[in-house]
Amino acid sequence: MKISVRGVSLFAALVLTLTACGGGGNDTKGAASRLPGGGNTPNAATPSGGSTESSAPAPSDTSAAPAAGAPAATSSGGATPASSATPAAGAKASGGASTGGGATAAGSGSTPAGRSAAGSAKSSPSGSASPGGPAPAPTPGAPGAGAPGAGDKTGVTQGDVLFGIHMPLSGPVGVLVGNGWKGTDAYFKAVNDSGGVNGRKLKLVVDDDKYSAQGAATAIRDLVDTKKVFAVACPVGVDQCSVTVDYANSKGVPFLSGGFREQYLQDKPWAFPVTASYPYGGARLLDYMFQKRGYTTKRKIGLFWLHSENLDEMGAAADQELAKLTGGAKFAVKYPAEKDQSDFSAAVTKFQSAGVDTVWIHVAPDLSTKFAAQAKLLGYQPQYVFTIPVGGDIWAAAAGGNLDHAFGLAGFADPQWSGTAKFQEQFHKYYPDEQADEFNLLCYAIGVVYVEGLKKAGPDLGRDSFARAMAKVDIDTGISQPISYTQRGRIGGPNSKFAVWEIHGAHTDQMTGFDW
Repeated sequence: MKISVRGVSLFAALVLTLTACGGGGNDTKGAASRLPGGGNTPNAATPSGGSTESSAPAPSDTSAAPAAGAPAATSSGGATPASSATPAAGAKASGGASTGGGATAAGSGSTPAGRSAAGSAKSSPSGSASPGGPAPAPTPGAPGAGAPGAGDKTGVTQGDVLFGIHMPLSGPVGVLVGNGWKGTDAYFKAVNDSGGVNGRKLKLVVDDDKYSAQGAATAIRDLVDTKKVFAVACPVGVDQCSVTVDYANSKGVPFLSGGFREQYLQDKPWAFPVTASYPYGGARLLDYMFQKRGYTTKRKIGLFWLHSENLDEMGAAADQELAKLTGGAKFAVKYPAEKDQSDFSAAVTKFQSAGVDTVWIHVAPDLSTKFAAQAKLLGYQPQYVFTIPVGGDIWAAAAGGNLDHAFGLAGFADPQWSGTAKFQEQFHKYYPDEQADEFNLLCYAIGVVYVEGLKKAGPDLGRDSFARAMAKVDIDTGISQPISYTQRGRIGGPNSKFAVWEIHGAHTDQMTGFDW
């Protein structure tokens, strides 16, 4: 992916930790328990945000709670992405108005770049809150279960529907990925220019989660309780998304996101991931290595991953897949890195002494950069492999060439790849001076899937009817893995084919289409 890190210092690049790496605070469970409705939050703080004025009004809740039932089938599979956003506090709305509280409102949209196929879905388990968290909301009515009605119409008016995104807008992470939300906005604007969806225009509000669990807790309250959005997306930071999906589920608010652990979403029927889950991605990477890259049992593979509860499921699934491929052998070395770790000499020595020739990195760019640099100094230069978003341009640039020839799998397309021509055309129409990156792509894909759900929900739009409609989504976005909640269920919808990427110096190139 030939994209420069524009005007960003190496220091900023080194502190980034993206979705696949968790990040932004270790107290995820604690932050969730402090949300309103939690067992130990009788006096929860009011959300930050100030004025709720935006280019879209924030309607009050005028409808009943969702009907009992469940949206789509639960199969194994979640998703993982990375994304971005950038408006600072009081940033401009796309219509020129400014919004308070660090949120940006924008009018937006375009017709989805994909096909849809009707389908029915099995019911998923009813939601239940995690210990100490908010009580679960009733699950949306299952498709075809009589006439349960549209449900909660918060965020919906005759003329528009309000969508919220939270992501880092400030700090070093915001500097690097803070424009990703423009991918969603460009798509929304294109849809609006084509007449909107079922007579409604799409409006976007973006809130700063400061890339921390507590910041995400504040952002989700602001979007849901103050801004009164219809649905929410969390594209960046799995630790942040873990906090906010709990709250959205407790309120019956549809939630679109990047990847998760699969088990975590089993009791969250309002969650709809749009990129493949960690366990699925890890297993497919190993399949690719042995089936396409000539790996045999003679190879010794090590796993270098961020120590987080949100990634442990990936390591366990990868271990099982590796044992299947090798007749019982597992990772020669598994090294869990800590977020604040600086010295990896002991880790390098451990990998080197065990004869590890291939190191699978699944950590933040600052950690992979330190490991690769220290390994080179110690005369250790293994083959590096990765699953996206680890291994993108930010990792390549930060490592200064030390990850050269690393390869891995991606669930979305390189913005320079010919298949993303429609995305490029729409993005540059509304942001002519911006250079599109992989985070714009991710947010664009979220917009495409969301709009497909709105179309299938029909004119009588509510959170229930939208969730039931999402269970019928089967779409090729044109820029990401094909997504099917009908064939693979709500949790595994994005668990499909990957593209192969390779790092060449300080950038990453897409080597194949979505054929693996």
